Amino acid sequence: MTGSQVQISAALQRLQAEKRYFSIGVYRIDGEYAIRIASAGASCGQCEKVHLSTGNIGRVARFGVLHAIDDVSKDDSYRSCFSQVRSEILVPIVASGKTIGVIDAESDSNPIHRSELLDFAKEIEPLLERA
Repeated sequence: MTGSQVQISAALQRLQAEKRYFSIGVYRIDGEYAIRIASAGASCGQCEKVHLSTGNIGRVARFGVLHAIDDVSKDDSYRSCFSQVRSEILVPIVASGKTIGVIDAESDSNPIHRSELLDFAKEIEPLLERA
C-alpha cells in the first residue's frame, strides 16, 4: 500500500465508524478496471477488480455521474453480494474533469445521504490522484 492508500483507508475507516454503512469501498480507475484500494464493513471478495463495462461501479466510472439506488431489488444493474443490502450509492471521484475513482457505499437499512459521500469524495480526491 502506498502512503496515499493508507491515508484513504484511514479516512474511510473514520467515515465507517461514524456512519455505519453495511459496506463501503473506494476504487481507483486503472485502464479498463476499477480496483478496490480500501474498504470497510462487509466484504465478499468478489469486487476487488471490476471491469468498467459491468455493473454500477463500471457505469459510474464510465460516465462520471453519481448513481443512487434507494431499493436495489428494483435495479437491474445492481450486483448483489449480500442479501441484506437495501440501498446503494456510487459517487465518482473526479480530478481535472476525469473520473479517477468511485466510492461505493451500501446500506442494510435507510437510503444513504449523498452529501456525506460527496464531501468524502472531495476529501480523498487529492490522495487518490497520488495513489
